[in-house]
Amino acid sequence: MDLSRWIGAAGRRGAALAAVTLTLGLATGATAAAGLAAAADEAATAALVARTASVRAALDTTLQRYADTLHDLAAAAATLPAAGLSPTVARIAGDRLPGTHQVVVVGAGGTILAQHTVDGSTPPPRTALDPDPQLAGALDLARASGRTVAGPTHVLPADGHLPPAQRQLAFDLIAPVYGTVFQGWVVVAVRAPELLRQSLRTAGVTGVATVLTVLSPDGVAREVTRWGGNPLGDRRATVDLALAGSSWQVLVRPATALVGPALSAAAPVTMVGATILSTALAAAVFATGSARRRSAARDGSADHQALLDRARAAEETLRERETELRGFATAAGDRLQAPLHSIAGFTDLLLEEAAPQLDADSQLFLERIGHNTHRMLALVGELLAYTSVADAALKLEAVDATTLALGVVADRLDRIDGPRPGVEVGDLPPVLADADLIGEVLGQMVDNAARFVRPGSAARISVDAREHAPGWWRFEVADRGIGVPEDQRDRIFAPFHRAPSAAAYPGSGLGLALCRRIIARHGGEIGVTPNPGGGSIFWFTVAASAVAPDPGTELLAADLI
Repeated sequence: MDLSRWIGAAGRRGAALAAVTLTLGLATGATAAAGLAAAADEAATAALVARTASVRAALDTTLQRYADTLHDLAAAAATLPAAGLSPTVARIAGDRLPGTHQVVVVGAGGTILAQHTVDGSTPPPRTALDPDPQLAGALDLARASGRTVAGPTHVLPADGHLPPAQRQLAFDLIAPVYGTVFQGWVVVAVRAPELLRQSLRTAGVTGVATVLTVLSPDGVAREVTRWGGNPLGDRRATVDLALAGSSWQVLVRPATALVGPALSAAAPVTMVGATILSTALAAAVFATGSARRRSAARDGSADHQALLDRARAAEETLRERETELRGFATAAGDRLQAPLHSIAGFTDLLLEEAAPQLDADSQLFLERIGHNTHRMLALVGELLAYTSVADAALKLEAVDATTLALGVVADRLDRIDGPRPGVEVGDLPPVLADADLIGEVLGQMVDNAARFVRPGSAARISVDAREHAPGWWRFEVADRGIGVPEDQRDRIFAPFHRAPSAAAYPGSGLGLALCRRIIARHGGEIGVTPNPGGGSIFWFTVAASAVAPDPGTELLAADLI
């Protein structure tokens, strides 16, 4: 036996073993670090969604107060004599309407009938309104449309003496006053920065950096103001606001860490530790003899296993934290639903039983309470659906997609007041899916197609499918609605994001995010493309079924009429 050759072979075996040890160690560390990073990323996304929801809730509350106040003032101006308007206007308090500068009631000829400065300043009283061309255009639009209108941004005359850096952009909310004939307007001047700042502070919103922008009629976004701390990182979300026919948007970025330092550092620390440990073990394997190399390899395997176990434990902790966050959202939603249902129920009961004993204003107030309570219930329901679908067990089965789609369309159309849209459902293939969840996706898409249409236009919707890839089908819901701008086609699937073109339509911004989460659970893809000739095609992919589904209840086309 050639001893020198054996020694040389042993050395080469030692080098090879060291290389294998280093490779396995780095691979193990990378796998653990990737898992930790993904868990931290999901926790950060959930935290930003929660902060964005608090911003939306605060601003929705403020804007609803403005809408109610303008409606009440317009009703009062239509019925009260001029002498009775001033006490009514003087009762408006700034803490109820954040950012309000002045409230003015104007007659049809431009004479000021009542005025009240809310912010404590003392501008000289006016006897007549002398609008600039932009305000005059907004007054004419409010009169012609019969609806509240938001005027363009401008600097208030009361702020004209301030240095340019201290001047705040403001806007006017204008409500027409109609009795039997047109009688004038209610004009409320609002400082936009104060509206944003006071709304978020009053609601206790913290940890965000916000930017308020307004979309001009020509589609150009103009920054109005900023509020909050300095933004951290690149994460961002948007809140789209429909303000009296104008499109406003709030960009929300975190101003404080979304996750704790331990969660943020878990992935890089794990990778650094794996690199150091793997390098040390590889050096030890290479330096020792064959027996020690084998011993070191065994020890190294044990150390690597311990490292992997620690990484898995840390990842499990992150998963538990994420589960706790979802559980908190679910518990909060459940606890909100009971009192909201009680408010809605008692409001409906009062309207039914006590309506004859109430005056018109009291009935109107009750109707508003009921309307806004049902809005809140719908939002809570969507939040619960969004948080629960991540953990819901998939009940995969062969699904007759045609029967499912016909049933979903019929159910959604029954909820529509007024003329029904025209809907065509093609011959759809069987798929392997959770029927309830895929039905929710189809329902959300049909709802959007029926809702997002231009005023005066009838919705036209088609549901069809085509082969996407071997073993996969692509389902498409096509409409002739307002369409989705190219730069919004990915963003609209994020929670609470709504395209500026959709700002004038009701919605929470959670429907498409829920669809994306459901399709991701099925391993598919989701997206939107323009529809040739106008509108959009929303699509998603789902696996084909290798077996025929059980026959379901037959639904005739007549059910969709």
